[in-house]
Amino acid sequence: MSGGGNMTPGEEPHLRQILTAMQQSLTQKYTKIDSLSFRMDKLMERLEKHAERLDQSERCISEVKDGQAIKSSRHAKMVKELAVLQAKVEDLEARSHRNNLRIVGIAEYIAIDNMESYVERLLVQLLGRETFSSVFVVERAHRVLMARPPPAAPPCPIIAKLFNYRDHDTTLR
Repeated sequence: MSGGGNMTPGEEPHLRQILTAMQQSLTQKYTKIDSLSFRMDKLMERLEKHAERLDQSERCISEVKDGQAIKSSRHAKMVKELAVLQAKVEDLEARSHRNNLRIVGIAEYIAIDNMESYVERLLVQLLGRETFSSVFVVERAHRVLMARPPPAAPPCPIIAKLFNYRDHDTTLR
């Protein structure tokens, strides 16, 4: 090409072909760039959704950990309270057993309709009416819970609870 833009008649179609090829190549590249840009936009959307879900998950985990810490402290408090209550129950049970009399040697095969009245009559008969207070009452009486022994074995003891603790002390003396 010489200066001034003069072309030979054979060069122009050739240059147009080159120009057309370049335009097609650019169009293809722009199409690929648009496709990549679209894909990148889609990836960015997915990445944002994943980031949002990750934030939600972290919040949920944090809430669970906080709740677990609260429940753990409540559990520890309840365990301590349970230990105190168990000690109180044991103490009350021991105190209630102190009022019990254990009577041994009463044959198993004696027909006893009302164990409380039987024990009451037995104690009055053995120790005398003047030994007890005016309100002497056997509150509860029963045989120790176990299988009935064979006829040759010693009988099961009777456990009796007296209404008045002073009567209990007097009976033991």
